[in-house]
Amino acid sequence: MKTRGKKLIAVLLCFLLLGSIAVPVASAAYVPGTSVSEEVSPIKKILYDVVDVVIDKLVGTINKFIPTPESWVNKEDYEAEGFMPGMEEFLTDPADGAVWSMGYANASILTGKELDGKHFVGGSLSVKDKTATEIMDDLKVRTVAMSDNSGRGTVVFVVVDSYALANGEVNAIREELADFCAQNNIVSLNIAVLHQHSAVDTFGMNGSILKALINPFRDEPVNGLNADYMANLHSKVQQTVKEAVASMKTGTLYYGSADFSEFVTDKRDPQVLDAEFDRFRFVPADGSRETWFTTSCIHCVGNGAGGTAITGDYPYYMEQVINEKYDANFLMLLGAEQGTSQDASTVTTDGMTKPEYFEAYAGAMADRFASISNEKEVAPVLNIKMQQVSYKITNQILIFAGKMGLLTNTVVKNGEDFEVATEIGYMELGTDIAVMLVPGEAAAELFYGGCFGADRSWTGTEWEKAPLTEAVDGKELIVFGIINDQIGYIIPDNDYMALLEPSNKSLELVATGNHTASAMVEDFEELIASVK
Repeated sequence: MKTRGKKLIAVLLCFLLLGSIAVPVASAAYVPGTSVSEEVSPIKKILYDVVDVVIDKLVGTINKFIPTPESWVNKEDYEAEGFMPGMEEFLTDPADGAVWSMGYANASILTGKELDGKHFVGGSLSVKDKTATEIMDDLKVRTVAMSDNSGRGTVVFVVVDSYALANGEVNAIREELADFCAQNNIVSLNIAVLHQHSAVDTFGMNGSILKALINPFRDEPVNGLNADYMANLHSKVQQTVKEAVASMKTGTLYYGSADFSEFVTDKRDPQVLDAEFDRFRFVPADGSRETWFTTSCIHCVGNGAGGTAITGDYPYYMEQVINEKYDANFLMLLGAEQGTSQDASTVTTDGMTKPEYFEAYAGAMADRFASISNEKEVAPVLNIKMQQVSYKITNQILIFAGKMGLLTNTVVKNGEDFEVATEIGYMELGTDIAVMLVPGEAAAELFYGGCFGADRSWTGTEWEKAPLTEAVDGKELIVFGIINDQIGYIIPDNDYMALLEPSNKSLELVATGNHTASAMVEDFEELIASVK
């Protein structure tokens, strides 16, 4: 067949595929009150599985017609420039003279040009125009620099109001800060997102899909990234990292948690939630303003997944309350939040505007954080180690989206397969707190237990892996999610469902593959074993 004919067929097939993407994604936004997974009859299950195979083969065939991007190099040739491995030595007790130091900074990442028709709102694949039409509040970057003053280096955490940042973007920022990191003994720089489905697109997936469909025959990818916005984001991250390091002061670190179960709902079985939200409270020795370093497992989807208004969602309003009412700096990271959402029943929403709802909901959450009474002092021990990993992409729809330029993850070729190249991390704070840095949206049951057995799982098989709590030798386990990358949903292999089965809540549509969870668990086990 002539090349021109192949191109025409590919374009026609792409338009057909568009329908198969748009329908399930359109129903993916969670509505409070949606039922959890229901039992499926064997006949229906077989039907769904057969349709799944047909979709997979169809999209796989389309993908063969689409050129592979030049950036998708062979796995053996790939080198992650900017990757930071962390510390070589892990301490079990504080070093002589050890004391906590922490610094904080934040900045707005809005440029004032977001309503120019060239900025897209992230959050969901959609055929409709998702250029920004309204700015409700602000989008920010918040940064903490911390050290135990053992001489092994400073660790930095940056959190961006964004749907996602790909690992390549993270490594590019690290490269830009390489000299500063070397001069200031920064051994680990980690960039997370709060996964707002209402932030300016920094991942690429929300540009014009119609334009992207002819992307294989263009010189440059067509996606939702705005070059000026991304340049400003890089600049603001660099600024806050430098300010946070410069503002580091010695002090005492406390840890406590509180039950937030009434603020969150899980839209998919099994009902496993990490609803004990965590707060690290740093109290400077000079009596200056405290810093609250917190976690939440609640998706930032209060304004829906398909809107065109820009908002920082509930974290923005939490910051206002914590700043003004409790005179503390604020930084939040997401935990294991695979299928979670805000529970609006905690506040009266009748007649409220969206900002009023966010304010009421976030205010109640901020007050709960302030009420934590089970604090303990954290010994000045900070250990961290990162590991480069890659996972096979079995989801042909993601390969299609990547080839179209709508996803910006780092992809490598391994023979006939494609893999997403990313990183995981393991950190210890004090002597009894373990933290896992996860580059995506993971099921909480992978860490805390409760995966379905053969009697309830989609595949009718057992989940053979032990929960990762068993790998950390009795330490309390905390998850930092969507950090240093966004590779999608990480779903237990045995409950990886058919795409069109309604109770899957469309998670499989944006999951890397059906064996990512088991491979990642094994990688975490090996990483932890390597530092014991």
